[in-house]
Amino acid sequence: MGPAPAEEQEPLSRSNVAERQIVAPWWYYAVIGIVAGAAVAATALLPQQIAGPLLVVAALFVGVTSRIAARAAGTRLPIPASAVGVGYLVALAVALIGSLIVAWTVVRPDGPSWLAWMLAALVFVVALSGTWVAKTGRTAQA
Repeated sequence: MGPAPAEEQEPLSRSNVAERQIVAPWWYYAVIGIVAGAAVAATALLPQQIAGPLLVVAALFVGVTSRIAARAAGTRLPIPASAVGVGYLVALAVALIGSLIVAWTVVRPDGPSWLAWMLAALVFVVALSGTWVAKTGRTAQA
């Protein structure tokens, strides 16, 4: 038999893209965690005139870092395209946004700073857990 027609090969290649292994560089999740944690601590401890532009710079830095990691991995985003990968992104978004809300409403620049540092550590740990999510996804596919 000859090769299969292009119509039959197309669906297979689309499903393979969703299931292929995505390997983020070893530094990706640590950098994202450091930037996100620093952004939470800075927005809680610095005046709003400085914290606002700093959040924008942090978001741009995360975008550039993700782009660099994606090129290194040969994909769009260095996040596993699975239910666990989506769950990781949701958990990271909830931790980051929730921490920012708590920091803006509870922590004051002239008050105790321990809560800001705890929220920053929480966001760092959640971001760093992406390493475990990516590793779990790779071993499950193997």
